[in-house]
Amino acid sequence: MNTLSKTIYFGVFTGAFLCAAPTFAQTQNNIPFEAPQTRQAYNFLSAGVADHDDAGDSIIIEGSYEFNSPWFVSGYLLDGDDGPFGNDRNAQGLKLGRYIWLNNNLVADFSGRVGRVDFGQVDTGYWGVEGNLRTRIDRFEIYGGLGWVDYTDAGSDSQYQMGTRFYITPEFAVGARYQDSDFGDGLRIEASYHF
Repeated sequence: MNTLSKTIYFGVFTGAFLCAAPTFAQTQNNIPFEAPQTRQAYNFLSAGVADHDDAGDSIIIEGSYEFNSPWFVSGYLLDGDDGPFGNDRNAQGLKLGRYIWLNNNLVADFSGRVGRVDFGQVDTGYWGVEGNLRTRIDRFEIYGGLGWVDYTDAGSDSQYQMGTRFYITPEFAVGARYQDSDFGDGLRIEASYHF
């Protein structure tokens, strides 16, 4: 998928949900959304599709659970598009983190992570750290962050992400993020259930 196609796809996806937002908002009994809500930010299950610039597409399943405020644990499974010859690209990871309030509408979280990634030719474990900032403005959550990963058999890498979620209801959200992941830069579109 080239850059123009990605931009058009992202624009159509975002535009469709922004147009639908007033209809969804009117059916929710006008219950105000608190800002920010850490319960929704750190307790969720999501599924998404990512288009990596260097390595095709992948499907990602991710989840997070706040087990003892302000501590949370999260994990993900990534299954890459192996193409006709198949190179068995996939990744799994776990993260343990803590969030802190910076002000009444800005939250920072810091975490350590471990996991395993199969690049095709190289299968390696990794460990790393990351930090994110997030804010909630009514139904929109905006976030961004930086991280560093040390691959046991493949060197190290710095990573970043920036994205947004739109809460259609307090429990259901759709979102998009641009991130540098284990398989390169890419756009990720996802839907999530928050509890």
